[in-house]
Amino acid sequence: MRTFIANRDDYLAVQMILKGRGDHLSATCPSCPSDRPPIEPTFRCIDCFHTALCCQDCCVERHQANPLHRIQSWNGNHFQLVSLKRLGLVVQLGHPDGSTCPDPRNGPSKLIVIHTNGLHRIRLNYCGCSKSISTLTRCQHQKWEQLMRARWFPGTHIRPKTACTFQMLEQFHILTLSGKITAYDYYKGLERLTDNTGLKIPVSSSFSSDSYPQSCPILRTAIPQP
Repeated sequence: MRTFIANRDDYLAVQMILKGRGDHLSATCPSCPSDRPPIEPTFRCIDCFHTALCCQDCCVERHQANPLHRIQSWNGNHFQLVSLKRLGLVVQLGHPDGSTCPDPRNGPSKLIVIHTNGLHRIRLNYCGCSKSISTLTRCQHQKWEQLMRARWFPGTHIRPKTACTFQMLEQFHILTLSGKITAYDYYKGLERLTDNTGLKIPVSSSFSSDSYPQSCPILRTAIPQP
C-alpha cells in the first residue's frame, strides 16, 4: 500500500490520459485501406483490447462480430458514448460465418439487447435465405429461434423487441447464487453501466414499462433456479 501511495500521482496521470485521446497523434485513420480517402479518426472502443482511434467506417467494420461493444466518439473536447446502431452497424442473424444474406428480413426498429456491459439499441436483419432453413423440419427458423442461435434469449416468443445475451444470464445466475442479488438490482446496475451520470435519460427510459417486465420472465425461465 505504501508503494501505491508513493506512486498514486502517476496512476492518476495515466487515468487522465485515458480520458482524453491518449497517445494518439495521427491525423488520419491508421486502419483505413490505401484506396480510401484520409479521414480523421474520432472513434474508439472501450471494450476492445486495442484502443487506437479509428474512423466511423473502420469502427463499424471492426465490430461486425462484436455488436455489443461500447463506442466513444471524440467531439473535440471530450469523449461521449455513441451506439454502433447510430454509426450504421446492422447485425445479420442466421449467418454465423459472417457471410452476407441474399434475402435479409428487417427486424424491429427498436430492439434492445441486455448485455453484461449495459443496454444496447440494435439494428438487425433476420435471415430469409436457405441458411436459416432447418435440416430437420425443412422450415425457416422463426425469429425467436434465430435470436437464440445467436445466443440472445428473446423477451417474447412472437415479434421480440427485447433480448438478453446468454452471457448476461449466466452472470446474473452466478451473482444470485453468490450474492443473492435481485433481478431489479441487477437490471438497475446495467442501466447505470449504460449511463451513470444522471444527465442523460437511460436507453430504456422510453420503454421502461416494457423492457424490465420482459426481462423478469427471461431471468426466471432461462436461468435454473437453486
